[in-house]
Amino acid sequence: MTVVEQGASYVLAQDFVASEKAATFTLKAGTYVTAFEDSKALYLLGGANCLEMHVVPPKQPEYAYTKPFNCGIYYPKAEEGQTLFFYIREALPRSEFGLIVNAIIKAGEGGFNYPISKKHVIGLRSRLLEAQP
Repeated sequence: MTVVEQGASYVLAQDFVASEKAATFTLKAGTYVTAFEDSKALYLLGGANCLEMHVVPPKQPEYAYTKPFNCGIYYPKAEEGQTLFFYIREALPRSEFGLIVNAIIKAGEGGFNYPISKKHVIGLRSRLLEAQP
């Protein structure tokens, strides 16, 4: 993956909502900027807290919660590729779990996690419009 300097911007005009099991994810409307690319896709990054996860445990709805995440969009270069959203793993407070566990936690910070399967993210690509410079 390489860094893209002054990458193209894409606009999501309306929130995009996708659900899987007990979680509903809302990708917030806004501008997403190409920050990275590899041979298969562009990685567009959104603003702070651009993804919101709302979880309602089926058997204990009183424990429902909502959590915001910094996020981005995996935008395949091939038209037929599946566009997905991801959240960016945040840094965790330092704890004393031991050298190996602390190293694993540190290595995961800033990584991209795809919280929902492809079959639940339908039509995202068609909602993204390239912004005019």
